[in-house]
Amino acid sequence: MAARRDLVPHLVAGGAAGAACVTLLVLTGMLVGRGHDATGTVIGNALLAAAVLAGGFAGAAAWSRRRARRLAGALAEETQLIARANPRHAIEAAPYAALAPLPDAVNELAGRVRRGVEEADERVAATTRQLAEQKGWLEAILTDLTEGVVVCNMNHQVLLYNQGALKLLRVVGEIGLGRSLFNLVTRQPVLHAIELLVFRLRTQGAPEAADAAAPLVCATSDARTLLRGRISLILDQASDRDAREPTAYVLTLADVTHEIATLGKRDALLTAATEGMRAPLANLRAAIETAAAYPEMPADQRAGFDQVVMRESNVLSERLDQVASGYRELLAGYWPMAAIYSLDLLNCVVQRAGGDERVAIVGLPVWLHGDSYGLMLALASLLAHLRRRIGGGGIDLGTVPGEPRHYIDFAWDGAPVPSAEIDRWMGDALDPAAGSLTLRDVLDRHRSELWSQPIGNGRAILRLPIAAAERPPVAAGRDRLPPRPEFYDFALMHQPMPGASQSDRPIRSLSYVVFDTETTGLDAQRGDEIVSIAGVRIVNGRILTGETFERMVDPRRPIPAASTVFHGITDAMVHGKPPIEVVLPQFHAFVADSVLVAHNAAFDLSFIRPKEQAAAVSLHNPVLDTQLLGAYLLGSIDDNSLDGLAQRLGVEVRGRHTAAGDALMTAAVFLRQIDLLEARGVRTLGDAIKLCNVAVELRMRQMQG
Repeated sequence: MAARRDLVPHLVAGGAAGAACVTLLVLTGMLVGRGHDATGTVIGNALLAAAVLAGGFAGAAAWSRRRARRLAGALAEETQLIARANPRHAIEAAPYAALAPLPDAVNELAGRVRRGVEEADERVAATTRQLAEQKGWLEAILTDLTEGVVVCNMNHQVLLYNQGALKLLRVVGEIGLGRSLFNLVTRQPVLHAIELLVFRLRTQGAPEAADAAAPLVCATSDARTLLRGRISLILDQASDRDAREPTAYVLTLADVTHEIATLGKRDALLTAATEGMRAPLANLRAAIETAAAYPEMPADQRAGFDQVVMRESNVLSERLDQVASGYRELLAGYWPMAAIYSLDLLNCVVQRAGGDERVAIVGLPVWLHGDSYGLMLALASLLAHLRRRIGGGGIDLGTVPGEPRHYIDFAWDGAPVPSAEIDRWMGDALDPAAGSLTLRDVLDRHRSELWSQPIGNGRAILRLPIAAAERPPVAAGRDRLPPRPEFYDFALMHQPMPGASQSDRPIRSLSYVVFDTETTGLDAQRGDEIVSIAGVRIVNGRILTGETFERMVDPRRPIPAASTVFHGITDAMVHGKPPIEVVLPQFHAFVADSVLVAHNAAFDLSFIRPKEQAAAVSLHNPVLDTQLLGAYLLGSIDDNSLDGLAQRLGVEVRGRHTAAGDALMTAAVFLRQIDLLEARGVRTLGDAIKLCNVAVELRMRQMQG
């Protein structure tokens, strides 16, 4: 019946067409029979009838199309029901007979999809069970490990951690999934180790087992504990083994206190077995010599006896010396050594001393190669000895770059420490937890010596040389990136003279904040924004490494890949960070009334000045530009970039193209420039500002000419 009902529209349309044809034939016959006079009337009537019939035909066709669309829409709804909600739904064919065989085809396709989904669900369930089993194994393994294990993605967000990491790090802060690792441990050693591993991956392909991990020493974020660990990269599963990219990394950490104590006890046992035998041997030799003095023994016997005993005694003594020397060499090579970021080490030393505010951390940070825990104990012991010796005076604790060794210096106002007193310090036990470990033991392990000397102006230093760590080649490559273009906004850099009280102050006596910014691009007027800002304080001609400012900033816009190549900052790294309106007041508080110093300062100010109103601050401190000062002091040099000035002034280029690294390097360049400025008669802040203003005028004329 349904099939016949669906034929009705077609029969109606066909009948209408047939009736129209019949009507036309009849009218034609009538015309022939009636003659010429009735022709007009008949033709009109015929046309009217044909129009009526044609209209009826068109209406029937439109009705038929509307019905077909309704059927197609209903079929589409049932198909969506299968696809989106109920894959087991079946379409009845009868209501859609006019669209046959489409409903049957949809049902067949739905059946195939349903079977595919069921098979996929079964495979997913099996894989899920397998992963759950493997997860249980992994959790059991991680739980039994005494070391702390943390897995992070390449944005340094925590993906997994074990109970060991929780016990080790939760005293520092809240460890949790998705949180930044750098809330718990210091940043630089981790980045250093990852950089080295990525370089090996890029240059050597997938690493062998020996090179698959990199050792590191880092501090907890509160600078109270030094941790030793290893980092291994997790690579993606690319088919080409040499084309794999790192997707995450595994960090294992351990508190080295117990291990150092165990090694210290072994040190004491070996010392007893070597150095402790010297006194018995000396007594034996003395006894033999005494026995040889008895005259009762026949001369020939006495001579032979004496020769044998003396010869064997000498051989034994020489071998003992060799064993003792070899032991010291073995100790120096065996003891766990790793790259140490000096700022982490010195911060831990100061914290171990109770956060003594009279100790200032100064100088440029360097990478050392050594036993972190032993060095921390040794430096803390030396600090305590110096504190007792000099009383309440201030002590500068810092590092001086050298090659192939860097120097850890204590500096103070007063006389050097006599060698005899340093020798007495050498035998003191450093910490009961480390067994009988002494200052001499630590120096022997590092093949180092300790001395004190005057440095002029009534000051002295206590100096400890430590081997320099190998720098990652990739870091050296990034240091060679081209400098950003020279930028001058004359309105920003043409400064009024400060008041007489400040203008007449000697430049060496002023407090400075040397700062730098990293940005999304080079043009603040076209929407580029700050992504990082950092500063370091200079007081009395010293870089106070312990008094630094460093913040990431959310620029509220994507960071172009071309900019990330320079500063290494990605969108993920600034996600969730405060905007510049929040960070700028913090920087303003850090600067206070200090003189600002920057390299190509107009560039940084072009990003800061437009944000001052929104941040409700005004950074109208005097500003000195190392680039302008360099043009005056070293005008014959074509390369007036920060790298060029550093090379000419003997400042080692390191940590470039980060706000903190550039600020520290600019600070070192500026201190060298102060020496040259004073030699040329530029002695006050007013003199230096006049010099910068003249340089700006010259630049402006050059551009106009």
